[in-house]
Amino acid sequence: MDTNKSGVVEHANSQKKEEGGEKNTPDITYIDFLIQSIKKTDSVLSPESKGYHTYGLINIVVFSVLVMINSLVGRLILVNRYDWDFGSIFNYLSRGISYLIAIAILLAAFKHFANKQGNHYDLNFFMEKLGAMLVVPSILIICSIPLEIIDITIHSWISSLAFTFLYLSVFMISYLFVARNNLQTASLFIIGFYLGYRLIYYIF
Repeated sequence: MDTNKSGVVEHANSQKKEEGGEKNTPDITYIDFLIQSIKKTDSVLSPESKGYHTYGLINIVVFSVLVMINSLVGRLILVNRYDWDFGSIFNYLSRGISYLIAIAILLAAFKHFANKQGNHYDLNFFMEKLGAMLVVPSILIICSIPLEIIDITIHSWISSLAFTFLYLSVFMISYLFVARNNLQTASLFIIGFYLGYRLIYYIF
């Protein structure tokens, strides 16, 4: 009798493990994830992990690379138009690297603070959510680059809007999942992220 019961328990546990594994596997393609992040943001920002953390990580890296490209293109334009000195290429890559490091620290801070509040989210969860929120800023930077090349002034507005969305994303995730509707704590995360990025950029 006890053997039968233990067999049933083991079978139930194996089923739970299988179900948990399925949740860590994305059920949509990367392109679908991008579309959902724009059209169904509320669905992507649900409190459940959907297994899209790999897609989120890709978006975080893409955003950082776009920041590098944006800085590099801006400098090349100044060199071409005004014969400025180009300087070291690392100076223009360091901005994107600084954002990447700051985001990595932010994700770890999200996890640590959320766990202290009793919300057991892992890094994958926050990568998924922040990565989804970075779709719009990345699109805005992509739009601003060709506009800057052809010298249309509005490119600076679009670029600024992209970074506004970045900080808005930090606020939304901290407010919804970390600070749990605590406006002051969510605001502190924005301030901390900005100061952390500036300090890392200054060091580089």
